[in-house]
Amino acid sequence: MEEVFAQLTEEGFLERAVGKGTFVAATISRLTAPAPARTLRYSRQPKPSRRGRSVSANAACREPEELRPFNAGIADTSEFPWQQWHRLEVRAARELGRESLTFADPRGLPQLRAAIAHYLAQFRGIRCRPEQVIVFNSAQQALNALAVLLLDTDDRVWLEDPCYLGARAAWERLGSAGVVPVPVDEHGIRVEAGIRIAPRARLAYVTPSHQYPTGVVLSLERRLALLEWAARAGSWIIEDDYDGEFRYHGQPLTALYSLDSQARVIYIGTLNKSMFVSLRLAYAVVPEELLEPLANIRTQFDGFTPAPQQMAMSMFMEEGHFSSHLRRMRAVYAGKRAMLIDGLAPLRAEGWTWPEIPAGMHLLARHQNCQYVRAVAQKSELDLAVLSSYRLAPARGDGLLLRFGALSLSAIENGVARLVEAARKVHGS
Repeated sequence: MEEVFAQLTEEGFLERAVGKGTFVAATISRLTAPAPARTLRYSRQPKPSRRGRSVSANAACREPEELRPFNAGIADTSEFPWQQWHRLEVRAARELGRESLTFADPRGLPQLRAAIAHYLAQFRGIRCRPEQVIVFNSAQQALNALAVLLLDTDDRVWLEDPCYLGARAAWERLGSAGVVPVPVDEHGIRVEAGIRIAPRARLAYVTPSHQYPTGVVLSLERRLALLEWAARAGSWIIEDDYDGEFRYHGQPLTALYSLDSQARVIYIGTLNKSMFVSLRLAYAVVPEELLEPLANIRTQFDGFTPAPQQMAMSMFMEEGHFSSHLRRMRAVYAGKRAMLIDGLAPLRAEGWTWPEIPAGMHLLARHQNCQYVRAVAQKSELDLAVLSSYRLAPARGDGLLLRFGALSLSAIENGVARLVEAARKVHGS
């Protein structure tokens, strides 16, 4: 009992005086009982900031809790070599020993940075030193860190329109950073439009190899124009190569980074898309003068990426398992994409179109009638994202984003059949 009284006295709930006794502290009268949960909405509760409400309202950035047609743009794990990966995890833990229990380098484990640099040189034509690579948990985290590092609140940013919503959130999270929507056509971002609207923009964010969400490729002419603008304006370009490994005919396209002679391009890639979503490993290739400032910002986000996952991934890459896995998954995703396109074929007669570019884990089916597109999405009862939700400025036509990466062949077949049926019913009515 004495311990209880001593604890309450120490916390200020009781007052003790020698020769007088123990009393309830006078400050207790200022405490009020918590209001019942049902009445909280009527009291003046603190609210998130306007910026916080704007960013948190973007529910489209969240991954779905249940995979179904067509919300599954993540990696298919049915073909993943789990036993091989598990053995490497055990080896990684053994080699790291007690080092795995302490802080890791915020720039990333040297072994993984070297493995990524070697992979980029061999398969993406990117020549960089391991020291230029910094490891993150995700491409989104890399974007958030780069936004803090590179942008002041009055800077302007070119953003593809339509765009990847995570990039939009990264720039808008800074508050007053001016996001400039630059339209995308069949040849990618319209560089001349960006120059006309915001010639002195601080940064341009692009997905040149497979634009998200339209799936188009940035033409060589526009790539060169973009690089010339960045060099002339002293601006940065962030190249997000989120699924550059998955091109199903010919070789992967040359990265914008490889064409840059002025060190204006920052290259972002992810291993979560090609391995499995819970891996939480991505990377950025940056000029060396940005490396330490970016690593310092990284420490303020979450410190570092755990070393065991990094070590296992470096072994997976060094021993050739990663390249073998990519070859296998290219065939898997190519088959899924072919099944999806075959199933959509009847919709061509009703005015639907989609890119012929054989790449990626999503396909955008477009139509000029916006009301028709939204009606089809509702009628199908599938999990479909509409193109207009990825736009910053109004534009003609709309579309349905079909994300199929983690879906089985049977789920794709069933889903596309339901989509075609819904489109026919809406068209007929």
